[in-house]
Amino acid sequence: MADYFKDQMDMTEEDDIIVLYNEATDKDEEFYELATLDVDNKWYIVMKPVEELPDIAEDEVLIYEIIEDKDGNSNFAAIEDQAVLEKVFNEFMAMLEEWEEEDNK
Repeated sequence: MADYFKDQMDMTEEDDIIVLYNEATDKDEEFYELATLDVDNKWYIVMKPVEELPDIAEDEVLIYEIIEDKDGNSNFAAIEDQAVLEKVFNEFMAMLEEWEEEDNK
């Protein structure tokens, strides 16, 4: 799996980039969208920073729940439940394994 994160260092501008505002630093920060997952009928997004950030390790990802508001706009919500977070992360890792198997065929 570590190879996956190394491969992500070669992502290009053509990849999906999401900009999030960081209140703590009062800056916009860019993230690669690695995956969107449907887990238990809820949607989640997995992201990795475009540039190194001091509070996110090189092999870490951010995972948020995607919530649609009454106007149909998508928002990201932090996942408070550790069990849910682990389940989504495990689904993401299983998806990576599938991709790796397909690449090795």
